[in-house]
Amino acid sequence: MAVLFNGCTAPQRKASGPESAGRYSEHVRSTGFQAPEKQARGFKLPPGFEITLFASEPQIGKPMNIEFDDRGRLWVTQSTEYPMAATGSTGKDKITILEDLDGDGKADRFTDFKTGLNIPIGIMPMSDGAIAYSIPDVWYFKDRNGDDKADEALKLLGPFGYSDTHGMVNNFIRGFDGWVHSSHGFSNTSRIAGTDGDSLTMFSGNTFRFRTDGSRAEQTTYGRVNPFGFSYDERGYLYSVDCHSKPLYQLIPGADYPHFGKKPTGIGFGPEMTGYELGSTALAGLVYYTGVHFPPSYRNSFFIGDVVTSRISRNSVSFKGSTPVLKFEEDFLLSDDPWFRPVDIKTGPDGAIYVADFYNRIIGHYEVDLKHPGRDRSSGRIWRISYKGGEKAAWSKKDWSKAPLRELIEGLDIPQLNIRMRVADRIFDSFGAEAITPLTDLAANETKPWQARVQALWLLHRLNRWSDRLTDIGLSAGNEEIRIHTLRILSQLQSPDGKLRTRISGLLQDKSPFIRRTAVEALNNFPLIENLTPLTELYARVPEEDSHLRHTVLLAIRNNLAERGVAAQVMRRSWTKEQKGLIAGAALDLPGKTMANFVLAWLLEGDIPAGPDPFLEYAASHITPGQADVLSASIARDLAPADPAYLSRLQAVARGLQRSGRDRSPVLATLAGKAAREVVMMYAGKAPDALRNLDNVHKAQFTAAAEILGQMKMRGMAEPLMSFLPAGNPPEFQQASVDALVKISPVAYTSVFTGLFGDPATGSAYKEKLVPAIAANPTFQNLSVLRRQLPGSPRSLQVAILSALAAAPGGIGQVVDAMEKNEAPPDLLQAGRLKTILNDYLKSNENARLRHLVARSETAAKDLDDLLVQREERVKSYKGNPGKGREIFMGNCSACHQIKGVGGMVGPQLDGIGNWGTKALTEKILSPNRNITEAFKTYQVNLKSGEQKLGLYRRSEGTKLVFADHAGQEFSVPKDNIDDYFTVNMTIMPDQFRYTIPENDFYELLGYLSTVR
Repeated sequence: MAVLFNGCTAPQRKASGPESAGRYSEHVRSTGFQAPEKQARGFKLPPGFEITLFASEPQIGKPMNIEFDDRGRLWVTQSTEYPMAATGSTGKDKITILEDLDGDGKADRFTDFKTGLNIPIGIMPMSDGAIAYSIPDVWYFKDRNGDDKADEALKLLGPFGYSDTHGMVNNFIRGFDGWVHSSHGFSNTSRIAGTDGDSLTMFSGNTFRFRTDGSRAEQTTYGRVNPFGFSYDERGYLYSVDCHSKPLYQLIPGADYPHFGKKPTGIGFGPEMTGYELGSTALAGLVYYTGVHFPPSYRNSFFIGDVVTSRISRNSVSFKGSTPVLKFEEDFLLSDDPWFRPVDIKTGPDGAIYVADFYNRIIGHYEVDLKHPGRDRSSGRIWRISYKGGEKAAWSKKDWSKAPLRELIEGLDIPQLNIRMRVADRIFDSFGAEAITPLTDLAANETKPWQARVQALWLLHRLNRWSDRLTDIGLSAGNEEIRIHTLRILSQLQSPDGKLRTRISGLLQDKSPFIRRTAVEALNNFPLIENLTPLTELYARVPEEDSHLRHTVLLAIRNNLAERGVAAQVMRRSWTKEQKGLIAGAALDLPGKTMANFVLAWLLEGDIPAGPDPFLEYAASHITPGQADVLSASIARDLAPADPAYLSRLQAVARGLQRSGRDRSPVLATLAGKAAREVVMMYAGKAPDALRNLDNVHKAQFTAAAEILGQMKMRGMAEPLMSFLPAGNPPEFQQASVDALVKISPVAYTSVFTGLFGDPATGSAYKEKLVPAIAANPTFQNLSVLRRQLPGSPRSLQVAILSALAAAPGGIGQVVDAMEKNEAPPDLLQAGRLKTILNDYLKSNENARLRHLVARSETAAKDLDDLLVQREERVKSYKGNPGKGREIFMGNCSACHQIKGVGGMVGPQLDGIGNWGTKALTEKILSPNRNITEAFKTYQVNLKSGEQKLGLYRRSEGTKLVFADHAGQEFSVPKDNIDDYFTVNMTIMPDQFRYTIPENDFYELLGYLSTVR
């Protein structure tokens, strides 16, 4: 079950209410449209809170992102185009300014600022217009005459990829640094650059920042699935929702985060925010509440929208060291209308929370056809949540755009962070250098609130007026937040002098974990050899529970090592055993021979750590062939060939050489070849039962040995390898031997393969693996052997045979003849890969007989629709056993899917899948190719040898491309061996479960998945 999920899943609703869980698991809501007045009556909030309508259709359409300006007006991006991007140069979407003129909590002026846009999402109001994203670029729309209409459009960045419109550039937030921070969404690839020409390339989930004049863009984090939503806390940490299974991340600048199939860096992925699992992939919008309108118990909490379960959650946060720990509190807002879709949340200047409601029957992007007629195109609401009797702040109705500088300076101590930030932006945008003197006075005034002093320090930095005196003021302050922000500012300066670097380094001893962590970030940006000793010493002192500080230290060590000249100095200094291991781990992500030589020397000391293969591969990818020989010889010196680690380590060295485009060195080839022969011969004398009882480590040892024999084309080992082919041997041994023999010669052993294939004692699963081995030598006789097995074979074997026939030269005729003689059922022609091959053939070849067969197979697909309805109905009365269902999941799905941390990550995690409902689960298991996200489309790789491979693209590693097959196993293909490769409209998830999983087992599986919440 390689790709069961492509979009949004629903977590368990954790509060009681009038809602029915079934309605929130429907991808197409079965309930009807509700007018805003009726919808409002179905909301449930904690006592004392109330929700009112701020705006709705027809004045606004479908809201996506919202943001307040410093005049108290709400800017809304809205789209009727979504999810299909408009064709041509313009779209029908727009940005609208909403104003509450009479202060009654409801918008009564609507001004269309910019029209003709194409799915605009990110929005940031500016003093003279707004910065916004509209496919495919980020624009600065200027209002030159103050009439709230865009007069000029300046392209800042782009073009950005938009093949997947539910994951695009979104949620702009202007930071303490004055840059605009943004998310880059799921599946798309973008290469952008500021006017300075320094480009960056982003694939799928990432975050980045850019200057408001478009002069520069920088990537800030790497990875995650579909980030959506930003919020700062008072210490300057930036939080972001990921529309996947984790509710929230506190972002560490420069860190890598998980994505489907992404390989961890040498120091690992950035840590998750510890806390509860939502089990949701539909999170959108984020507020960290710092207002004074809500009661104290609701302040400094995170509010997160969930567009599948139609709710807003509240989450408090505590800290273990500097690491945030999230705690789920009672749901803040529930709705009995499942059309409620809270896609964005912001705190207004009045302290109320404003919610953009994309009100729609359908929200899923791939669970439902993008062109489904049930998608609402006109309705949208914005709701205002307030507290009865809550404090009415003095700044609630303040128009800061008209305030003189003195009032703006006074406004820098406002407790509500987002208003304070907008006031600071107004000072910077409108007054500039005129503000330097009063800001300097404010920063130095110890009687002023720390909030105001923090903003003053940041503004002086933004105005290029930072000085040593300000450094002294900030680092000497008694307030922790001032010192934290001073260090953040220092980390953005050019390289400091030695005295300041020493001072920052000394703060690694500070009693505050937040000060220590921010000092590490500063040293991360000022790389020097002198930083490494205090950083490695700090790491040894940090408790494991403070995962965010530990990872920040590792990032700083890696970044310091990457600095020009530092690596050479590392080689000349003495380090403890612990420091060497830490430096070696950080080096795994760095190019160049110097650090590879450091790792090599560390490995040759003989104290190799547990799991040394990554270090061996890294070293071998950069060192000379002679050094690789020395490394290989050291492995042979320390281990016996029979030790499973022996071949594993030699293979790691070989992979490293391959990454750099080199073959095995003579010494490595000799050692590996000799050991591979010994290992195969050692196992050749064992009975099948003994082989089956081996643990996975020893089975992997044999697989590695067989792979080496195949790669080195050792014909003399063909006979021992063939001894593992007969029925009764473990499938791992059979498959490894077949693969090795095909590599040794795709022709010489075909008769052995065909003999096994025709043997009634050979199981169908084994036969399926023999098909490509036989098809590697596609003579008419061999293809006929394959075809003879069609009648009566299991469906999966039939698909493998027909696909092999269709891909072979002249094999289409065999397929047509076989289907006309009813040797296989007609609906097989709709199977993923086979359907793709046949459709490609028909695009350039006329074959009336084949067209007739394809049409007949499409009719058979109608039977599948009937089956889906039947299974969905029958499962309602089936009383299953979740324990048995879990066994079925582990046997069929866990290679690619993970639940609660167990399983593979080829396809999405399935935490929370129990809230999908039986209809969606039934369809996705029995008909997985109906709606496919770009990220899970299969690649067909055509090799120059004529062989074809199918898999999900995972990554590029040096001279190889890495894919994952339907079993979740990765395979690599040298780029030089590839003729071409392209996506096909199918997943690698088998579409045969309606045949391969018995009906009762299917109900058991569904029963188990329904309990996963």
